[in-house]
Amino acid sequence: MTIVGNVLKARELPVFLAIVLVILATGIAKPTFFSATGVVDILLGVAVVAILAVGQTFVIVARHIDLSVGSLIGFTSFVIGDFYDKGYGTLGALLGALAIGVAVGAVNGFLVAYMQLPSLVVTLGSLYIVRGIFSDYAFGRTVTAAMVPPEVAWLGFNRLFGIPYLFLLGLALVIISGFVMRRTRAARDLYAIGSNPQAAELAGIPVARRVFTAFVMNGAIAGLAGAVLLGRFNAANANSALALELVVVAACVVGGVTIAGGSGTVWGAFLGAILLQSITRAIGALGIPQFWQQAFNGGLIILAIAFDRYLNSRVKTTTIMGSKDE
Repeated sequence: MTIVGNVLKARELPVFLAIVLVILATGIAKPTFFSATGVVDILLGVAVVAILAVGQTFVIVARHIDLSVGSLIGFTSFVIGDFYDKGYGTLGALLGALAIGVAVGAVNGFLVAYMQLPSLVVTLGSLYIVRGIFSDYAFGRTVTAAMVPPEVAWLGFNRLFGIPYLFLLGLALVIISGFVMRRTRAARDLYAIGSNPQAAELAGIPVARRVFTAFVMNGAIAGLAGAVLLGRFNAANANSALALELVVVAACVVGGVTIAGGSGTVWGAFLGAILLQSITRAIGALGIPQFWQQAFNGGLIILAIAFDRYLNSRVKTTTIMGSKDE
């Protein structure tokens, strides 16, 4: 099969074309859309969503979902600033955020992988529990610019050749994760689990351990991503990242990560994040009521699922026809 054929069959191709269409259409209608400020705003938004989408992809590919990441990244962004202000230093603050992320991921993973509870229910509960603990911990306080670690603030404010360091950090994580998912046995096992958990178990794959690890990795990424969120806004409060988990899941689904498991890539989730942020920016530039942002996102999710169902039906039809020919 040729390289062109592979590209044309890629699930990510429609997402890439949609990004180009949104950017060109908005740029023609509003030339200021291409301003440096507008582009940087999109890239900064992509950085946060893309990093969370990487961890979410590990979970969704294994036929699960984690709705707690929005509350978790909001909590850890506050913790980083608060710990630094209390004298723990940048490293201590980051380690504290990582510990919280790993702990929440481990609890979610244990309940889902070993207790066989539905991930939707478990992580929905975690979403409210973490947000409740976060609200009580913050107790009306706000992390201000003076409380942000200087290294985190530097990443948030500075750029390399006009590209925000936060975006480059997210891109680096996507590249590394893409390599891991493509080349490592443990990550490839997640695809087998998502396609057919029972068959994966019979094939000798440690299903429970792999699923547990996916949740822990997702929690760790969300914990450290608190620094990215804090670097972007240079502040945090009890409402930080409210409902962000829905945007992250939408980015994954729109990017071709099949919600039923077994298919998708971090590159697709990355493109999904770019598309959603481009639409958000385009709506603001065109003066369209904010309500339509949610409507467009919902429509994209439905289209993505319908397209995925169409692709799966085509694959099944081709397989059946091939078997008959033999």
